[in-house]
Amino acid sequence: MSRYTIIITSVLMILSGINPVQAQFKTTGQPTFAEYLADKGEDEPEAYYANQVTDTTIKYQNPTTALFKSMFIPGLGQIGNHKYIKAGVIIILETSLIASLVHYIDKASTAKDAFEATTDLTEKTSLFQEYKVAKDDRNRFSWYTATVIFLSMFDAYVDAHLAGFPKYDKKLSVDMSSEKELDLALKFTYRF
Repeated sequence: MSRYTIIITSVLMILSGINPVQAQFKTTGQPTFAEYLADKGEDEPEAYYANQVTDTTIKYQNPTTALFKSMFIPGLGQIGNHKYIKAGVIIILETSLIASLVHYIDKASTAKDAFEATTDLTEKTSLFQEYKVAKDDRNRFSWYTATVIFLSMFDAYVDAHLAGFPKYDKKLSVDMSSEKELDLALKFTYRF
């Protein structure tokens, strides 16, 4: 695995919000979700985020606007969504990838010009290999850059779309209960 693959994978994990997991295991003494809803009184607060009302007083960024902002200026869509750490990571990553891409474009262009200018067959062979390596690096960094821009665009879009939803404070919930005595169910819920 190349170091660029490791760096990009690490950044994508950070962007997706993978944090240390907090698990909540359900024991047999606790009620199931269905039992909780059946026993719940009318005056109890809404405990699950799916039952909470969305806050309509806060103004959020239009998802399409966030997508196009992030397409043209690195991290601008995330800044509009108030995700400043993501924006910083995206700005640094996209800027470094674009700088590397420009470097390899220049290197490939210089190698191609040197290859076309020489007439010596031995030198032409070595210059062609140099051009081929530079061209492969240019193409690889083109794909890296395009992938990161694509992911940042749709990250900004999804964040803007989900910005008004109620927040849920548990990262991982594990329900190890059964509705019947013979059935055993294991349910994982992970929020990222």
